[in-house]
Amino acid sequence: MMNAEASLSDREPIDAPAEYRIQHSLGSGQTSNVYLANHPTYGEVALKLPRSDARDVTALRRMFENEVVLTLRVRHPHVVQGLDGRSTGLHAYLALEMCHGGTLDQYLLERGRLPLEEAVRLVEDVAEGLAHLHAQRILHRDVKPANVFLTRNGRAKLGDLGTGAMLGERNQERVGTAFYMAPEIFQGHAASVRSDVYSLGILAFEVLTGSRPFQGETFDALMDQHLSGLLIDPRARREDLPDAVAHVVRRALARDAARRPESVRAFLADLREAAPALTRGSEESQDRGPRIGRASRNGRVEDGQGDDAHEESSERQGAESRKPWWKRGF
Repeated sequence: MMNAEASLSDREPIDAPAEYRIQHSLGSGQTSNVYLANHPTYGEVALKLPRSDARDVTALRRMFENEVVLTLRVRHPHVVQGLDGRSTGLHAYLALEMCHGGTLDQYLLERGRLPLEEAVRLVEDVAEGLAHLHAQRILHRDVKPANVFLTRNGRAKLGDLGTGAMLGERNQERVGTAFYMAPEIFQGHAASVRSDVYSLGILAFEVLTGSRPFQGETFDALMDQHLSGLLIDPRARREDLPDAVAHVVRRALARDAARRPESVRAFLADLREAAPALTRGSEESQDRGPRIGRASRNGRVEDGQGDDAHEESSERQGAESRKPWWKRGF
């Protein structure tokens, strides 16, 4: 997580559980304020407390409750781990593991296009985490680099389950971020495993090439791109990308959901077959990731479990708040 030095005095009053000792603010998200805190058992954690204004908005309050419930039921090396929490009431909170490497979108912004092996490994990590959520019958519904958190040794963990939903729930609510939303979500259809696969495909394209496949300044412009825009070949953005890997990404981005991989596990299998020399194929190399050369960063924590950092920079938070809702990094 980041070493944000914002004082507690410039934040709204907090009501932290007695066993957590607040150090300083890490920032704020759509539903909560996040603090660096210490716990006698868990040690250093990211402590999320509902924003006072969010408590009064039913949708935001339920989003926080949903995040706590889903986060605490999931355990996986590539999902940010929830340590402790209470979903409802005036003393609601969520304690998350600290992810000291920041968010993946921050990392991409700072590093630009990544070495191919590192990029493929990060996509693998995110896919592993998402596959586990699906195995638990949880849809993420907002897969994007801003919701992926990095450990000190450069491994990725998927977080922010506030928009998560159980498979089979009848929910037509359109949630997500327009840059990463599947075409059928724009059209008002319910989220599915394959809509999460599409969002993963957008993330993979971005991580592998250093840029998103679709651009737009308005919601409608982005919707048009996802629904009818020309999907550029990833190799046009990165010449050293193997043809087989580019094919895996393009298949995940099929406009017709039925033409995408049927599951994230199928996507992973295709990716590993396409690039056996670049993928780990097992957890043997779990600790071989490159070190991230940052001791800390200023920032805010994203809604999700924490393994490292649920944060975005304070400056970026200000910029985010001025963006339309569909482009915000929440």
